[in-house]
Amino acid sequence: MKLKKGDQVVVLSGVDKGKTGKIVAVLTKENRVVLEGEGLRVNKVHQKPSQANPDGGIVDKAAKIDASNVMLVVGKDKTKTRVGYTTVTEKGKKKGAPEVTRKVRVAKKTGEQID
Repeated sequence: MKLKKGDQVVVLSGVDKGKTGKIVAVLTKENRVVLEGEGLRVNKVHQKPSQANPDGGIVDKAAKIDASNVMLVVGKDKTKTRVGYTTVTEKGKKKGAPEVTRKVRVAKKTGEQID
């Protein structure tokens, strides 16, 4: 999955279409993400009393959204873009260290590095 925790995304389909939010959790096995944001999907969960929550009751919990229904938002103009990968060669940090090649995420529309 090319999305990471902390990415800013926009919802492409469903009840919350067009709303933006921040990824709180990525569930790779389920191919879903949990978003945090104003007016995004929230489920009501009934909880039994426990030591952490002695009163119990009905609690709001952020709903999971399929990863295919969100798209990454980058830049100042908040453009929606797909995510690609490219390799970047950098000079080593220590003196005399060899060059280091690493894989970085890139916005396909603008070409700018995301990480």
